[in-house]
Amino acid sequence: MIKLNKNDFDISMHPVTIWFTGLSASGKTTLSTKLYKDLKALGVENIVLLDGESIRDEMKNYDFDNSSREKISYQKAIIAQKFNKEGNIVLVSGITHKAKSRLHNRNNIDNYYEVYLKCDVNICAERDYKNQYIKAFAGEYDNFIGVTEKYEESDIADLTLYTGLKSLNECSSLLLKNINTLLGLD
Repeated sequence: MIKLNKNDFDISMHPVTIWFTGLSASGKTTLSTKLYKDLKALGVENIVLLDGESIRDEMKNYDFDNSSREKISYQKAIIAQKFNKEGNIVLVSGITHKAKSRLHNRNNIDNYYEVYLKCDVNICAERDYKNQYIKAFAGEYDNFIGVTEKYEESDIADLTLYTGLKSLNECSSLLLKNINTLLGLD
């Protein structure tokens, strides 16, 4: 475990967006929520969690639907940049399956770090408690990422975690070991 204390974090000096991406059920919400709680436990107060599912629900108020993934991604980037300008660390989880969308976000957010959760479709399908993969394999979804639409892997992910091969605790530990780099504190 890393030995950090709240004096190690001057959030006004290091606002950053850490964007968790990967297939459904790869662990995006789980790991971003764990990082959020771990940073809070270290005394970091200026931290915002933008979870993919809750953001998609909120975007319905802006006439976005689930098929408008690129528009949703760009809107999340605008929201993240707003919070960054206020001096916050922003953790975003969501399927941003187009490499060009992630590059757009990287270019439009001042301090952007991508955490790619690499997980085989079959393993993600086994973990899927909502049965979305079963519906996608049955043809009930037109644009289900990893089944009917390809996830374009990033060549420039700042951190890749193999969530299909490692436990939550192993992935969380690797994430914490990289926290200084992810927050730009090296």
